[in-house]
Amino acid sequence: MAANTPREEPMAAIFAALNPYTWRSFSPELLARRVIAAIDRRDLSELLSTVPGAAVGTWDDVPEPAAPNDPRVTLVVESLRPIPWTELSLHTLGRHLLAALHDARR
Repeated sequence: MAANTPREEPMAAIFAALNPYTWRSFSPELLARRVIAAIDRRDLSELLSTVPGAAVGTWDDVPEPAAPNDPRVTLVVESLRPIPWTELSLHTLGRHLLAALHDARR
């Protein structure tokens, strides 16, 4: 396993949550809620896969966005304010969002 594999899995979740859409037209709040939901779903799948006998199954294509009052939404939105996030590539934006979520876990 490569050293960067765990970091790439969250990027795949972000890509899957945003790429099918015109995400640059999202409000910062909607963007944050969709990304948080995608990361939470990935984390839950990862956790469930460690339980002996548990079967994760399949997910709906579009996860329900995280709750608007989730405190991580505010942290992610605040991290977007000082940058021109609609001009970033999805890869660069994803890295920024992961860093903001990492900071939120502290």
